[in-house]
Amino acid sequence: MFSVIRSGSRASPKQLDVLSNNIANAKTTGYKRSDASFQDIYAEKASFLAPGRIGHGASLDTIRQFRSQGPLKQTNQTLDLAIEGQGMFVLKRPDAPAGDTNSFTRDGSFSLDNDGFITSSDGQLLLSDTQQPIQVPRSAIIQGRTFFLNDINIDEFGRVIAQMGDNQEQVVGRVGLAKFSDATRLTPNGNNLFKANQASGEAAVNGPFEEGYGKIISGAIELSNVDMTAELSGLIQAQQAFSGSSRLIQTETDMTRRLID
Repeated sequence: MFSVIRSGSRASPKQLDVLSNNIANAKTTGYKRSDASFQDIYAEKASFLAPGRIGHGASLDTIRQFRSQGPLKQTNQTLDLAIEGQGMFVLKRPDAPAGDTNSFTRDGSFSLDNDGFITSSDGQLLLSDTQQPIQVPRSAIIQGRTFFLNDINIDEFGRVIAQMGDNQEQVVGRVGLAKFSDATRLTPNGNNLFKANQASGEAAVNGPFEEGYGKIISGAIELSNVDMTAELSGLIQAQQAFSGSSRLIQTETDMTRRLID
C-alpha cells in the first residue's frame, strides 16, 4: 500500500510543474501548452488460485505539447510575423559551429541587426526556405543607379521584399517554415526554442503555402494557446491530489508506528 501512495505523491508534483509552467508562459509569444500523461503500474499477483495483476500506482508516461493555433495579435510592425497553420520558424545562431543543429520556434518577434539580417529576439538568424540567412540590403544598384532602402514588406507567401527608393522592389529571400512527423515530441531548448530529435523526426523545410505549410501574416504575433481557466482548474486538482497523498502517507506512517509499538 505504501508504494502505491508514494507513487501518487511523486506523480502530482510533476503535474504541478507542467501546469505551473503553462501558467507562467500564458503571455509568452507563440508558446504551446504542455500536458503530462500518466500510466498505471501493475505487478503480477503471485497466486496459484487467482492469478492476475495488482495495481501498484502510477508513473509519468510522457509530457507532450498541444500544437493548436493560438490567437493572433496585431502589432503593425512589419517584422513581427505570425504563422497561420502548420510550420515553425527556423533559426540559427550566427556563431554556430559547422554541423550545429537549427532551432525552431513559433515566436515571430523579429528585427534587423546592424548588418541587415533578420534576427530573433535573442539574436539568432531567421533562415529562408533554402536554409540561408535573410539579409536586407541598405542599398542596391539597379540599372546603373543606386537606390537606398525605404521600407520592407513581407507577404503571406513569406517573400521579404525590400522597397528601394520610390518604386523599386527587390525580393531578398523567402521565410522558411519547418514541419515534423511529430512536432509534439520536439525537445525544449529554453527561450521558447526547440530542437529536433529522433521521436519528432527531422525538419522538412519549405516555403509558406507549399504542401500544407501555413501562411505568413506580417504585422502580427501569435499568442500562447494556454487557457488560464482550464490550467487553474487542473492546478487545483493536482494540488488536492498531492495533499491527499500526503495525508495518506501520514496515516500509513501512524498505523505502522502503532503496530510496531
